[in-house]
Amino acid sequence: MKVHKRMSLILTMGIMLIGLSTFYIGSGLGYRVSGSMETIEAPVVTATPKILVTPTPTPTPVPNVLLEEAYPEIHDLIKSYYDAKLEVDKEAFRNLVTDISYIDMDEIQAKTSAVTAFTDITCYTKRGYGEIDYVCYVRYYMDIVTIDTPVLSLDELFIQYDETGDPLIFMGEIENSTREKLLRMRKDADVMALINSTQEEINDSLGNDEDLRAFWHRNMNGEPEPLQETVAHVSPRDLPPEEMEAELARVAAENAALAEAALY
Repeated sequence: MKVHKRMSLILTMGIMLIGLSTFYIGSGLGYRVSGSMETIEAPVVTATPKILVTPTPTPTPVPNVLLEEAYPEIHDLIKSYYDAKLEVDKEAFRNLVTDISYIDMDEIQAKTSAVTAFTDITCYTKRGYGEIDYVCYVRYYMDIVTIDTPVLSLDELFIQYDETGDPLIFMGEIENSTREKLLRMRKDADVMALINSTQEEINDSLGNDEDLRAFWHRNMNGEPEPLQETVAHVSPRDLPPEEMEAELARVAAENAALAEAALY
């Protein structure tokens, strides 16, 4: 072999060795070469497990709907409470309310002196807030002395369960934040529907019974119905149709305002 060919071969082998050495060192992969052949063993790669975060579902709020006669123990409590009003005995309220010191017997006696019975008591309840476990809207009739038509009424009472699990009618101070929520509850559609339907029935009764209307004025205002200037009282039914309709509308509007003031 000629000298220049041998030199070419040596240079070529040298370049190949330099290139192989450069690749091995520069790659940083740490491949191992054994024997005269390059045997590349793939490194063992441990996969990093993926952590799947399951989002916490937002709890669906339970609707606070107005329920009719949903709690027998509350109905029994309310019935006992109205029965106690007729006994004119403060001790009758001791196991019915949270604080008997809030019972005003003079006020109760003044409002129930003409009542002979509370009948057809129906309890409509909604969950309360804070210290109030339930709000109870009580729809009932009062039998009144000398009046043939029972008087329909609607009261709002607060219920609080004691440490033994028995319901009591709450009497005491209410936190401002709780009070605001309870006031807003009165504007709920189902509560407003109950108030409006009760008011409609009251208006019908007042328009058809003069004695009932007189009692209603006395009970709501604490004073007799205003005297009429005319000696002979003219019933709306004795008026011409258009005047009768206007008179009934006036009476209905007046009594609606009185009923709303009594409830709130």
